[in-house]
This record gives sequence, structure tokens and C-alpha cells, in this order.
Amino acid sequence: MDIQNYSVTGRYDLDRLGLLDLPPLKAAAIVTETAFDILQPTAAAFVVFDEGTGEAVLQAVSRRFKAGTRYAMYASALSDIRENGETISATDLANDTCGAPEYAMLGMGSVLAAPVLGPDQYPIGALTVFDQRARIWPQMDHTRLENLAYLITQEVILRASFATLELMAVERSSLRARV
Repeated sequence: MDIQNYSVTGRYDLDRLGLLDLPPLKAAAIVTETAFDILQPTAAAFVVFDEGTGEAVLQAVSRRFKAGTRYAMYASALSDIRENGETISATDLANDTCGAPEYAMLGMGSVLAAPVLGPDQYPIGALTVFDQRARIWPQMDHTRLENLAYLITQEVILRASFATLELMAVERSSLRARV
């Protein structure tokens, strides 16, 4: 196999990229704090979708939450991001018909979340801001959060690029050993 024709296929595993490790990516932690400072919510978090367990995992968090907290994705307000890759806004989780676990577990009344994409442009998580009360999130907040989520996406893609180079180096070493 020629190294110029080598390509890595398939979706990256979040564990392999270190996205389920604590502490979280440094850039994700900085961006999460920035979202908290700019949008003035009750709390903010970079949430990673753990497909293996079907859970949302709070990674980088603002002062109110504990990193590593997990809750079921199936009824989550964030499940739409995983399925559609679009920013979501839930203004009143207490009256949400799906019974979003964010309300019950995190005690939050409203949520605004923008997707964080992996190397194959598949949503792997979300930059999320929560408020204790019902809140209508203005379009300017949507745009700000989407821009900040883009920064985390770039960090994830950079990490995936390094992982790809490492895989290529291992493959190249094994090819040289055979020659």
C-alpha cells in the first residue's frame, strides 16, 4: 500500500479522540465559559453524545454543573441536534411534552444548543446554555452560540487530523518493516 493512497475510513470514536475524557478539551472549556459570560444563562455546558451508551455527557461546564454528569439521550431536548444537526431552542422544558431529562435532572427551564460536528460533519455533541426559568432565546443568541460551537468543532477536527496522522505513521511504519 502506497502511503500517498492511504486513507482512514469510518467515523471517529469519541473515546479515540479523547472527547469523553476528563478534563475536557481546553478550547471547549474556554468556549463554554465564554458562552456563559456572553449569553448570561444559569449554566452552560459542552455536551458530548455517547452513542455507545445512548447518553449525553456534560464535558466542559460552567460553575453550576459537574463535569461527567450523564443522562439519557432518547427523550432529551438535544436529541434533535443528534438527528438533524440544527440548533435547537426549548423555551419551557417544564411543559415540554417529551419530558426532557434536562428539566428533571438538571433543574433547567429552557435550553439553547448548537451542534458541534465531528470530522465527517456528523453531530457529536452540542454547546448548550440552560436557564432555570422559561426563556425565549433571541436570534442574536442563536447566532452567537452557533459561532462559539464552530470553534469547538474546529478543535475536534484538529484533534481528528492529529489522530489520522498518527494512524498513518503507524501504518507507514508497518509497511517499512515489511520491506
